Amino acid sequence: MSRADVVAAIGAGDIGYENDETAYIHRPIPDEADIDLPVLLENDRIIAVDKPAGISSTPQGSFVARSVLVQARRQFGDKVTCAHRLDRATSGVMLLVKDPAYRGTYQQMFENETAYKTYEFLARAVADVPRERASRLVAQGGQSLEVPGEPNARTKFRLLDKDSSGTRGRYEAVPLTGKTHQIRVHAAGAGFAILGDTLYGPGEGFPDRIELLAQRLSFTDPVDETSMDILSKQELSFPE
Repeated sequence: MSRADVVAAIGAGDIGYENDETAYIHRPIPDEADIDLPVLLENDRIIAVDKPAGISSTPQGSFVARSVLVQARRQFGDKVTCAHRLDRATSGVMLLVKDPAYRGTYQQMFENETAYKTYEFLARAVADVPRERASRLVAQGGQSLEVPGEPNARTKFRLLDKDSSGTRGRYEAVPLTGKTHQIRVHAAGAGFAILGDTLYGPGEGFPDRIELLAQRLSFTDPVDETSMDILSKQELSFPE
């Protein structure tokens, strides 16, 4: 790629850094698919969409057009960027930035953990649900692992209800930190892995979907100090 290509990608928010020596840049986009992104909130700076499961937040691997970023640019204009990310298999509220001038402002909320997220998920029902799980997470081979050491990840849990048989539960999870796969790792470590999550739990599942929903996103808008409380319109249903 030319230097001009790299400079343009940086300006568009299409380049990311793994570490001090390695960066990645999104390749040209084939016309793979058109996926509707339902809008939950929109103003002149941001758009909140209700992400479906099965599409990545940004292009990765073989998933290019099947990403929120590409679909958002087709739907809302080519200046849109992502303020944060959700796992490909996760659904729910995701915040986009319409004006590149505000991209860093909104991304900083998530880096500084001043945007508050509430998730719901389905898992087997357990007798004792921990109010909070704290552990040290490290990335290894595409996963996050709990290791000994000072905790750097904390998640609050609450059982909301159970299915008619009492064997499955619907849980609320509030991540107090923003580590990769944090809720999935902590739920599995506490003994109630999310349904469909074969990366951290046993059994059959689908790589494009797990029963995890980003149900709510709350924050004080860093530009005009408006209180934002955005709810997903999706719901989780117990399997038959």
